Amino acid sequence: MNLNEFIESALNMEQQLLVEAVEDLTPEELTWQPGTDANSIGWMLWHTLRVEDMWIQFFIQRQVEMWERDGWHEKFGLPNRDNGFGHTPEQVASFPALDLQELLRYGDAVRAGTLEHLRGLSPEDFDQVPREQRPNLTVGSVYRQLLGEFLQHQGQIAYLKGLKRGSGALPPTYATPG
Repeated sequence: MNLNEFIESALNMEQQLLVEAVEDLTPEELTWQPGTDANSIGWMLWHTLRVEDMWIQFFIQRQVEMWERDGWHEKFGLPNRDNGFGHTPEQVASFPALDLQELLRYGDAVRAGTLEHLRGLSPEDFDQVPREQRPNLTVGSVYRQLLGEFLQHQGQIAYLKGLKRGSGALPPTYATPG
């Protein structure tokens, strides 16, 4: 297994866990916040997908993000350059209830674009710095950051689902070690 295959495998595992965690959520569960300063599941899901789109499309490839290019921001009625960074508790609390299936379709499109980019990388490409103003961020470090952020937010989403529904809400992937 080469580095590209390893990253693709990790991304596929993350996406499977994410879908398992959200696929049966109600609109009310998507917008529920355990506290006034806490993120909702829907906001975290949207933010996670937006960040992947931003890092791969805009930051690395210097392209317009799929969010804007493909009109996703219009479908959801949200700003074209927003991805949740710096949102205040008030912004998170007023975040709209998004259609889960449509949001997952956006995520599928973003992931397809990410994997297409990943599959075209040579080992040397991972050492490239895509933005001179951020010399500490190579293509490889961006992928590492994405994996860490995905798994962190995916775990938070599963945790919030468990808080909302109770301890029996965790899918088998989480409920048993292995």
